[in-house]
Amino acid sequence: MSGYQVNVGSALDAKVYGAAVFAGVQQQKSFMNLLSGEAPKIGDAASKLKGQSSPDMPIVKIMDLTSKSGDRVSVDLFNIFSGKPVMGDKRIEGKGMTATTSSADIYINRSRGMADTGGKMTQQRTVHNLRTIIQAGLEGWAGRLEDQRCLIQLAGARGYQATADWVVPVSTDPDFSEIVVNTVQAPTYNRRFFAMYTGTGVTPPTSIAGMTNAGALTLSEIDAIGSLLFESNVPLQNIKLKDDEYEWNEPLYVMFVTERQWAILKKVSGALWQSALSTAIKRFDGTKRHPLFMGDSIMWNGILVKKLSRYAIRFPGGSTMMENNATSTAESAVTVPSTTSGFSVDRAFIIGAQALIKAYGKEGSQGSNIFAWNEELVDHKSAVEISLAMTEGTAKTRFTINGQITDHGVAVIDSYAPAVGTTEFNSIVTASAGKY
Repeated sequence: MSGYQVNVGSALDAKVYGAAVFAGVQQQKSFMNLLSGEAPKIGDAASKLKGQSSPDMPIVKIMDLTSKSGDRVSVDLFNIFSGKPVMGDKRIEGKGMTATTSSADIYINRSRGMADTGGKMTQQRTVHNLRTIIQAGLEGWAGRLEDQRCLIQLAGARGYQATADWVVPVSTDPDFSEIVVNTVQAPTYNRRFFAMYTGTGVTPPTSIAGMTNAGALTLSEIDAIGSLLFESNVPLQNIKLKDDEYEWNEPLYVMFVTERQWAILKKVSGALWQSALSTAIKRFDGTKRHPLFMGDSIMWNGILVKKLSRYAIRFPGGSTMMENNATSTAESAVTVPSTTSGFSVDRAFIIGAQALIKAYGKEGSQGSNIFAWNEELVDHKSAVEISLAMTEGTAKTRFTINGQITDHGVAVIDSYAPAVGTTEFNSIVTASAGKY
């Protein structure tokens, strides 16, 4: 009896492969999936306004549009009440506290990628199952695309790194705006820091134009910037992980740094590095260990610092980046200094809860599947083209909080980060050693 066979291009084949690709992308140990949680509900908002705990992760997934028509979804923020109480028998009429809210819209769009399996002679010459290989390749491509969209939106910039892993092109590419779906917004002024807060005679700049080679990222910089951020008028909401026994007393935040920033941190930290490693291990150990704590990470000043593998939001000397100033959200292009031959700026970011919204739509031709697989016979049925389509969109949450436009759950730190092993790198390591 012959085995069951599904013809190329059949509806059943498309549904099975579409679901398999979606499951694979969602299960990858990717940047996006480590930080993802369910969309908050009304009860979560009410709990937060009452000061109670609610399960919050940095990336919130919204699936509403998988069952409804539309190309955007709106999310709302309700601000806390902060008015004075009315005491004794004083009249309360006319003294009501205003319930202030703001909202943000996230758009979705369709993204597709296609692979050609070659003609019949290509199949004849290979012992591999090209369909399986191409499915895995497209799955990896889709995962990188989702990761990069999340990273770019959180960082508020694409940067100029152009390694083979990058799917999203640099911002000067004519297709960039369409590929990122939602407008990439530069960090708000109150969420923007430069690694020049410590050291003798060092004054932190208010623009990247003031960055110098004294601005390396060190543990003392994380101390200073973390304290400024957490004591600000609009502090980040902390991340809440299941089974985190320390959350009630030691709020958790996550900071992602580039390979270069990580190398500098490790070089200049000395004996404190081992202490920071031990603190990270202690926070989640044994059977309770969360995937976020796996791999290289340190814990410093309540911030879990992790290395962002493969990717970097990087600006070489002489390039431009977009900035907001203190009084306006109108962005302007600012040139990155080029004081040395290897001058380069890398962007780290500190993430709290509900920093990013990830919205999914449906592929209409395949019911509620989010990822759709399609095969077409071409060239008089001598070759097969395989495509993957997905409908989604990503945007960081930005609201008006206490009258100030604010990136709700993320802050960025720009630092001087020359290539590892160069003269500039060795110089900055030597110069920063006293700053731990």
